[in-house]
Amino acid sequence: MNPTKSSPLENTMKNIHLVRHAQSHANAGGHAMPNADIPITALGQEQAKQVADWLLETLGDDIASISVSEYLCTQQTAQYLLEKTGFQPTIIDGLQEFNYLNFADIEYKKPSEIRELADNYWLNFEPDTLDEKGAENFNQFVARVQQVQAYFDNLPDGNHVVFTHGLWISMLIWLMLGQPTDNNIAMQRYRQFEMAIRPKNCDVWQLMLNDNAPPAITKVRSRAVTTPNEE
Repeated sequence: MNPTKSSPLENTMKNIHLVRHAQSHANAGGHAMPNADIPITALGQEQAKQVADWLLETLGDDIASISVSEYLCTQQTAQYLLEKTGFQPTIIDGLQEFNYLNFADIEYKKPSEIRELADNYWLNFEPDTLDEKGAENFNQFVARVQQVQAYFDNLPDGNHVVFTHGLWISMLIWLMLGQPTDNNIAMQRYRQFEMAIRPKNCDVWQLMLNDNAPPAITKVRSRAVTTPNEE
């Protein structure tokens, strides 16, 4: 039996299919844009079609809801599945990517320069310190993921498809593992962890929530090819 297909017994639990968005303009090495406004590329459009087909083949018409973050790249990635199912998407507050660099500081910088700023952030910032106005700190990011975890707990039983982001999925797994988030050493360890497991564009992770068992998560779809800047 395909473990991602739901039998009547499995429908007594929540299966949340977390989809990382398709290749974005930033993933393809494009110029810096505000995170919320970054679109997906032509390749991303193809990836979005493929993951929509995979979700329909896997779940059939047994989909209870489709959700996205407030960021454009997740909404565009979800569009093909929305068109095929007729669903209206739910925008989940707190589902967006970790916005830790101030856009004003990266607007005119090359990708290599932005990576240097990112490396400096992870090496030197504490969880409660901000890069600049317009960014968020690590504690705020952690709190957002925990907020969405509570939202997931209150969803009805069934299969839910959620289009989200790579750092967000990695933080969810980090928290499920009971790992610390309270100092810079914890931040650096999280960064090493997320770089090791980072979902590729349109990878799918299945989060299983059941009142009678601990929550569990597993990757159920993986793309074979990684593009250069998949962060």
